[in-house]
Amino acid sequence: MFYCSCRQLKFSYAAKSLFITQPTLSQSIKKLEAELNTSLFIHNDKQFHLTKTGEILYNKGKKIVKDFDELIEELHQTQDKQKETIRVGLTALFAIQFMKEISTFIATHPNVDIHFTQGGSRKIQQMLAEGKIDVGLNSFPQIHDDIIMEPLNTTTHGYNVSVVMDQSHPLASRNTISFSDLKDASFSTLTEDFMLGKLVTERTRSLGFEPNIVFINNDWEVLTHSLTNLNSVSLLPTEYEHFSKLKSLVWIPLADKNNHYPIGISLKKNTICSESVTDFIKLIKSN
Repeated sequence: MFYCSCRQLKFSYAAKSLFITQPTLSQSIKKLEAELNTSLFIHNDKQFHLTKTGEILYNKGKKIVKDFDELIEELHQTQDKQKETIRVGLTALFAIQFMKEISTFIATHPNVDIHFTQGGSRKIQQMLAEGKIDVGLNSFPQIHDDIIMEPLNTTTHGYNVSVVMDQSHPLASRNTISFSDLKDASFSTLTEDFMLGKLVTERTRSLGFEPNIVFINNDWEVLTHSLTNLNSVSLLPTEYEHFSKLKSLVWIPLADKNNHYPIGISLKKNTICSESVTDFIKLIKSN
């Protein structure tokens, strides 16, 4: 209050800048003068000027205030620099299914910056093996030896696989569809960064035919929008049907040994988890 009063030249101005009344400011100044046993101002009701001791206190005080402001700024910068960053890789489906736990973590860990990389499970495992992310939330099977995948015993067990197509497609009336049934079909498919993208090429080739891939995209919504115009089929997690707005599509269960993909939480081998990473994993496991 003293420093502000000196800068404003009038008690009324100083009081307004401090959002207090002028009598309150005057009393505070008198209290300070009593504690220091000296007069700091020669003043009347409207204006004032500093006494000699007031000038000494003001000049010394300017440096103290400046040093204090710089200290606070340095502390804030240090705090920002010490913020922990966690890099998480996950699929779009798992981001939706675990959004409640992710949101809880963000709300309860304000000093942690969490960066998300969205992609296919195969790509996420690759990034984890290369040290580009810290935690993976992805589906089995494990394809890298230098990572560790732990199955999640949560309400979300993974996803099932459906063959998706327009209701006018020749196969649309089937109860189930196998890869043999898809020999003459055109595919709109995910890339091989995804388990299902790799499944299309692996299973069709194992049955002796090359898949007729007419469209490739990593966004499941883009794929579903391509199916009617291209008269194609797509292998997608059955769980996406709930989120799809295209009512003209049918989602038929895939009859195959690879029609279910369990979910796991993944780390690079020999990783020592920080407290924040441990908290994140615990929250995911609470789903």
